[in-house]
Amino acid sequence: MPRWREGMPLHKRPLAAVTMTYNETTMLPLWLKHYERQVGAENCYILDHGSDDGSTTGLRANVIRLPRLPLNEWERAHTVRDFCASLFIGFKYVLYADSDELILPDPDVSPNLSDYIAARSLPPILDLFGADVLHVQDEAPINVAAPISGQRGFIRPISTLCKSTIVSERVDWHVGFHCLIQDHRPDFRDLFLFHLAYLDHDILFRRQQKRNAAAPIGIPNSHHAIDPTEFLTFVKADVGRIPRRRVQMRPGEAHFETTKRIFADAIERKSVVQAPDLWQLPERFVGSF
Repeated sequence: MPRWREGMPLHKRPLAAVTMTYNETTMLPLWLKHYERQVGAENCYILDHGSDDGSTTGLRANVIRLPRLPLNEWERAHTVRDFCASLFIGFKYVLYADSDELILPDPDVSPNLSDYIAARSLPPILDLFGADVLHVQDEAPINVAAPISGQRGFIRPISTLCKSTIVSERVDWHVGFHCLIQDHRPDFRDLFLFHLAYLDHDILFRRQQKRNAAAPIGIPNSHHAIDPTEFLTFVKADVGRIPRRRVQMRPGEAHFETTKRIFADAIERKSVVQAPDLWQLPERFVGSF
């Protein structure tokens, strides 16, 4: 349990966690389990975009039900922006993460996000260093009942996952929440985002099938519209050819600092840069998600 709740005085809670979901029977339970540990279930908010598979029924979190309409990504960004801003009446900061995104502080720095926020004086926008969690050759299919970080040994950082989605003021996000519309250069601290979309080949295939059936409108050439077999074949081939590297992801580490600088430059330019290698997940993160 986050320590801030012990004898809590009458002031704003440190952090709320928000996501938006539709028929996420695999990822949503992982999301909620993670953020229960990070902020408490009572501080988790799920915007349900018309789920009809039972995945949002009987949850301990706060569920806000929205009618199911064709997915317009700009409307989604605006809806999430306004909902997050409404929570500032009760929370110091609000976090938005997709249902396949797990955010946490460096385990050597803080045990959870709520304690991290409560113990520090921080700027209004907090930046996350983000990476894809990958299913590499010879790793077994994922067991979602066990910690993900104990089953997947490699990640690949990418600038589009270095999101600015922990905020204490109203901001305007671009579609996908990958960057802010306003000019912003990230100031990476010790907060990390792990993206689970590629953590398992079978799950990736099934989710791509669902995305094909509900591809977003208003975004040409969306990767959500790629045929599932074609998409999975590309991902396997791409991951299989990439060299591997040990990076501890600690402040002052040369390769980590260089990557952060390159990513910050790319985000300022509204462009995309991906690490040219797979990074072995540092030992201190094993068991943390």
